[in-house]
Amino acid sequence: MVGSSNRMSAVRQRVDLLWFLTKKEIILKYKRAYLGFFWSLLNPLLTAVVLFVAFKIFMRIKMENYTLFLLTALFPWTWFSASVLLSAGSLTGNIHLIKKVLFPRHFIIIAVIGSQMINLLLSIPILAIFVFHSGSSPGLSWLVGIPLLTIVQFAVTLGLSLVCAMLNAYFGDMEYLVSIAVSLLFWMTPIIYPIEQIPEDYRIYMTLNPLTYLISAWRELILRNSIEWTYVLISTATAAVVLAFGAFVFHRMGSRLDEVL
Repeated sequence: MVGSSNRMSAVRQRVDLLWFLTKKEIILKYKRAYLGFFWSLLNPLLTAVVLFVAFKIFMRIKMENYTLFLLTALFPWTWFSASVLLSAGSLTGNIHLIKKVLFPRHFIIIAVIGSQMINLLLSIPILAIFVFHSGSSPGLSWLVGIPLLTIVQFAVTLGLSLVCAMLNAYFGDMEYLVSIAVSLLFWMTPIIYPIEQIPEDYRIYMTLNPLTYLISAWRELILRNSIEWTYVLISTATAAVVLAFGAFVFHRMGSRLDEVL
């Protein structure tokens, strides 16, 4: 009984610590912003407007509900990109905490991703409004698909963020390379175009992008009220590999973290 009580107390302490770090990230991000979370939602909305004008009006892409088509990918993408970019500098930005307090270092990265995930959750009602406006309505598949895809995306984001954060702790220039890589990944991910437009001969190479089928799964869920299990299974397998690799790199290089910071 005593051992079980001690384990429960240790788990509770870790949960409290993780919540404290997540809350800290949220407060630091919005403490000087009068509109708070609104700015995080405004970014993908304005991006959708710019892309709509560029591709729908200027280039005259023939696709119905193109704004909703963009938003179904932009909201998940914004969570991913913001999390990876912020995580890259999260270890170097918390040197004082790492050197003074003994705690699992990966909690810092999880806290960053968790704080950014709130923006995705707040975007769900906006997506629902656009879906209603398009003449459709959210279905029961949302109740299963949204939590499922959120977990899968959290895993793949955590895996990549662990690698980026640790490499940036060792090599200061890594943060700038991550920014460039994320920008390139945006165009290599089916955000402004559907996955069906990728030629079959090249589609196999798109599987190297861990977001290809994940973003497509989000789009199928929101646009067509359908869970595309093929996309989900591929995304889950990819996320497992990426997370395992990220955990391996973080653990292997983390032994000298206090020395390099």
